[in-house]
Amino acid sequence: MTHLVAFDGTALSEAALRRAKRFERQNDERLVAVSVLPTDDVLAEEYGLVDGDEYDPEAAAGRLRDSATDIAPGAEFRAESIDAYAGRRQVATKIRRAARDEDATLVFIGSDDAGRVVKPVSSVGSAVAGTPDYDVFIVRSTSVEE
Repeated sequence: MTHLVAFDGTALSEAALRRAKRFERQNDERLVAVSVLPTDDVLAEEYGLVDGDEYDPEAAAGRLRDSATDIAPGAEFRAESIDAYAGRRQVATKIRRAARDEDATLVFIGSDDAGRVVKPVSSVGSAVAGTPDYDVFIVRSTSVEE
C-alpha cells in the first residue's frame, strides 16, 4: 500500500509529510511526496518557487525533492506540472491522478492553502476526496512531533 503526500514545501505540507512518515513507519507503507509545479514564471513567483532571477522548474523540483527527503528520507518524490492557465482544480486533478497512479490508500493534505492545494478544504475535498479509492488525512496544525 502507498501513502501519498501533496507537498509544496510550506509548513503545513511539511507537517503532512511528517505525519505520513509516522504512519509509514508504523505500517511499513510506501511513501510518495508529490509536488505540482507551474510552468509559468508569474505563477511560480506567486507560489514562492523562484530562486534568484529566473524560474527554473527543474531546480524548483530539486529543491522540493531535497526538502521532502530531508523530512522523510525513504520517501519517493514525484513532480507534476501545470500551465499558466491551470486553476486550483487542476492542482487537485494532478494530485488525484498521482494518487491513482501510485495506488494510494491514504492521501495527506495540508489544509490551510497548503501549496495552493487546498483553498478552502472543500475545493480539494471535493476534487481529491471525492473518490472512494483512498482515504484523505487533512493536516491543520504544523506542530508535529517526530
